[in-house]
Formats: sequence, C-alpha cells, structure tokens
Amino acid sequence: MESKGIVRRVDELGRIVLPREMRKMLNVREGSKLEIGIVDGNKFLLTKYSDMISLKEYSDAVANAISVSIEHDVLITDMEKVLSASKKKYINKELTNEVQELIYNKEIVIKKQDDGSEMIDFFVGSENEYSCQLIVPIVKDGDAIGAIVILAVENKCFDDSAVKICKAFSKFLSDQIS
Repeated sequence: MESKGIVRRVDELGRIVLPREMRKMLNVREGSKLEIGIVDGNKFLLTKYSDMISLKEYSDAVANAISVSIEHDVLITDMEKVLSASKKKYINKELTNEVQELIYNKEIVIKKQDDGSEMIDFFVGSENEYSCQLIVPIVKDGDAIGAIVILAVENKCFDDSAVKICKAFSKFLSDQIS
C-alpha cells in the first residue's frame, strides 16, 4: 500500500507534531481545537472543531435580534466563516486572513470610513463594500472562538450602543458553551 502522508513518531506522552506546512494550509494555530476520531477501524481522523457550531440556534436568534435593534447587517462567525447572519447572503462566507487574525487577537475593532479608517476586506474573493465595520470577538476560557460583526453600507453608521449590545451578546454566547 502506498503512503500518502508524512510519517511522524509518537512520543512517550502520545503526542505527535503536525507539520507546519499542514497547520498553515489548514489554518491550525496554537490553541486550535481538533476533534480526533477513528475511521475504518484503523485510521485516525483529525477535524477542526468549532465551539460555535453548537450555538447555531442561539447565534441565529442573536444575529436577528441585534439587526432589528441597530438596523444593520449582523454576522456571527467562528474563526473561519460566517455561521449565522441577519441576511442569508452571508452564510458560510469565508473570512479573510486579516479578519481571522483580528478575531484571534481578541480586540474589539471599529472602522468608520468617515473617520478615515482603512476598511477591511471581510470575505475571501470579494472586496470591501462597507462604510462602517465592527468586530466584537467571542471569547471562551481566554480563547477567541468567533465574533459578532456589524457591517454598514449606508451613510448612517452604528454608534456606541451597538458596541455595548454586541459585547453583551458576545458574553451571552460564550456563557452558552459548556
């Protein structure tokens, strides 16, 4: 049988090192969660795990509630893609590396074109079309697991109350994970 992978030794604690090239290609970084399974009785299967997937019902309701309150597009993401949104056109859109990095850094990001901020390209394969952007990371046990995002395309931008609302719902979603 022909080998199709990289050979690694298991150390005395049962650990293996995932090659850097593979981690980079699949965007697996320090702190990333991987689910380990067995397939066909003798093969290990590593799958990237997202805590946010378990919150789908909550995140759908949160995105719609915030959107009704602030009258802008609201997205709930994991670390790589949009899971819930106030508009279906955003669902499953892949986030750019820049957005992923901002979420990973766990800092609230506010960009307003009127203030001279440089807007961020949010989605892989499409350029920015928004005049105001807000990213509020969702943090669980010190690790970023996703974000609440507000995107505004109109001249009317969000205000400080939108940031407070997103921070509150970010905490709520984080608290729902067991």
